[in-house]
Amino acid sequence: MDEYLRARWRQISPGASADFLAGRSGVAAMVALVVQLQQSGFPVSMRDLLRSPTVPSLAGALRERVIGAAGEYPAFADLWAESTSVWSSAVRTLVPLAAGTGLPLFFVHTGLGQVRFIKRAVDQFRRGRPVYGIEAIGLRDRTRPPLSMVEIADQYIAQLRRVQRHGPYSIGGFCMGSHVAFEMAHRLTAAGEEVAVLALMPSAFSLDAGLNSIRPGIRQRPPGIGLSELYLERLAYVQLMFGDLDLDANRSDVLDAFERTFWLDGVKPEDFFWHAAVAAVAAFAQENYDPRPYPGPALVFQTAQTATGEAADWSPVAPNVRNYVFDEPDSLAIMRTPEFSDAVALP
Repeated sequence: MDEYLRARWRQISPGASADFLAGRSGVAAMVALVVQLQQSGFPVSMRDLLRSPTVPSLAGALRERVIGAAGEYPAFADLWAESTSVWSSAVRTLVPLAAGTGLPLFFVHTGLGQVRFIKRAVDQFRRGRPVYGIEAIGLRDRTRPPLSMVEIADQYIAQLRRVQRHGPYSIGGFCMGSHVAFEMAHRLTAAGEEVAVLALMPSAFSLDAGLNSIRPGIRQRPPGIGLSELYLERLAYVQLMFGDLDLDANRSDVLDAFERTFWLDGVKPEDFFWHAAVAAVAAFAQENYDPRPYPGPALVFQTAQTATGEAADWSPVAPNVRNYVFDEPDSLAIMRTPEFSDAVALP
């Protein structure tokens, strides 16, 4: 929430401090922020900005308000208790997306867990190579996802190696999945393998501006936030998107809207709340990830809308990063460009 508000405030008042009342931002900029937040579904007024006149204080107030709106739904602890341990069976979330010849490309899912949407763009960039996607553990069953970025990366590397035993590897990731791909590259190179292509798309959707376009190590929430709070936060944001709609009674309609907006597919209505729990675990792993600088080459692809600010700068954790900025609305449009195809081609 903090980073989301900072991004919105920077767009309205570039160079301004995190204090709404400081400097020369003025009332007009504050009104513009309120209008933008209201259009995005957040219950905020000018009075809220005056009572909470900094980005951190406003983020805290909004977080309490939206989490309070989601308290009547199934508890995270109950969903977790009814699920299956990830260590109880072999995990298989690797999805073939395109057949071909040569060394494959692997792409890690978004924070919502989906990855099959890139089938719409694979023929524009793969140049005959096979393409695989890695979906989130728990997306299509009740298997508990790992809670740490390191454990997630290890699970995905094990699946990747069933297809390609040794490098050079080509790995990509979207949103939270860009952080997983980053850690996978770390662990593979530490094991003596070559990662030839590390393609990172920290913001997948046009609605992500300032929300998911962040490098590893940037915290969006207060320290110590737990899984239950993240689960309620997730439900609260969904509730805000749909107003007074009863999410429980209208699960199918909500999932249909998510398929159109976020390319989410395959989630059954009866798994709606479980999916919110899976997304909460992804957020928990991202919030608690403490990355090390990656010495290898990295490619970061962003839209012009999401490529500004400290959080969008990957150089502190990837000194050899090469940035690509596009006047495109989302990651699918970026993947259809000749520049993307050239960048992810093997040397």
